[in-house]
Amino acid sequence: MQVTFWGVRGSHPVPGPNTVRYGGQTSCVEVRAACGDRLILDAGTGLRALGQHLVREQAGSQPGNHHILLSHVHWDHIQGLPFFDPAYVEGSSISMYALRTAAEEIHQVITGITRHEFFPTPLELVPAEFSFHEVQPRRAMRIGPFDITPMALNHPFGAVGYHIAADGTSLAYVSDTAPFTDVLHKQHFLSGPEELTAADRATLLGLERNLVAALRDTDTVIYDTHFLPEEYLRFPHYGHSTPDHALEICTGIGVRCVVLYHHAPGHTDEIMDRVAETYRERGVAAGLDVITAREHMTLTIGAKGET
Repeated sequence: MQVTFWGVRGSHPVPGPNTVRYGGQTSCVEVRAACGDRLILDAGTGLRALGQHLVREQAGSQPGNHHILLSHVHWDHIQGLPFFDPAYVEGSSISMYALRTAAEEIHQVITGITRHEFFPTPLELVPAEFSFHEVQPRRAMRIGPFDITPMALNHPFGAVGYHIAADGTSLAYVSDTAPFTDVLHKQHFLSGPEELTAADRATLLGLERNLVAALRDTDTVIYDTHFLPEEYLRFPHYGHSTPDHALEICTGIGVRCVVLYHHAPGHTDEIMDRVAETYRERGVAAGLDVITAREHMTLTIGAKGET
């Protein structure tokens, strides 16, 4: 498998002179198997450039079948959908996968962001055929050559990660999630940390155990590392992790490589350079290859290094 990063930011896009090296588009990752089949993980603003690439690549061939797996439907993970060029190619099919709460609403969500008040072409009028599919944590599914298992995460209104196996190797996509210690996120946004009940602590422990079990012996883990440690202390209720939390989860369970991902919009290239160097060194000490995601970076899963 190969993984290409088309958007690596969280919250909102920040293209500009301060984000040239790492990129400013929001969450979108392409996973390609050796046979050429692909998955798309999240549909943030990075989806626009991926769509343009796919249309160029498929020029003169049959319309494509595209599978988009959503972690959740927060704005930074769906904002690219109206700008996905394959949606405007006759005969294309776009299959979207999301949690039950999101799956029930996803057609309405996407229709809503393409209403005539906001966008010139409503979803109902695009040539591509859309379909919507429910995913459930720990319920495995297969799409082409990919064996996929969704993983429950700790994020407001719910989110899932995905464990993906193909070509004799595996990767995991873990965005967005908070740690499993301070806050249990439910079906509402928190104005601040809430006191944890015994049931809350048991739920958090179960979420963490299930995630660790799913990640065990996974070659490469892409992990939400939105906050630096000092930032997390101010915003533990926002639903995001730090590089330290990512390394803690992935150390000692057979993971080879951790990719820092979902960078905060305020983290400039200079800040990201320091993050990359600091956690590369900490990864060496922990026996992990730690890479910091950059737009257009491609990784071969199971092989050291990037292109």
